[in-house]
Amino acid sequence: MKLIIQSVILSILAHVIYFAGSLIHGIYLTNHYVSDIVNEYANVTYLQNEVAFGYVISPIYYVISFVLIAVIGAVVIHFFNKFRVSRKIA
Repeated sequence: MKLIIQSVILSILAHVIYFAGSLIHGIYLTNHYVSDIVNEYANVTYLQNEVAFGYVISPIYYVISFVLIAVIGAVVIHFFNKFRVSRKIA
């Protein structure tokens, strides 16, 4: 049970770091954006028709990534504990 809790905590931590990194990157890009109104005005058609405002990812991908990271974390923690115990014996 301890292994499952540790792997879930590891997965939560990995996802929090990922989302925090994305948030910090977005804030940085927003704060350092310099618009070029003169050159962009000449290309109004592109701006009106071709600009995408993000994308949508199905929530199932987040669930799958959470479970996969938890399983990988459990395997890594298990082998780390096994290695640590074998070093104590030797």
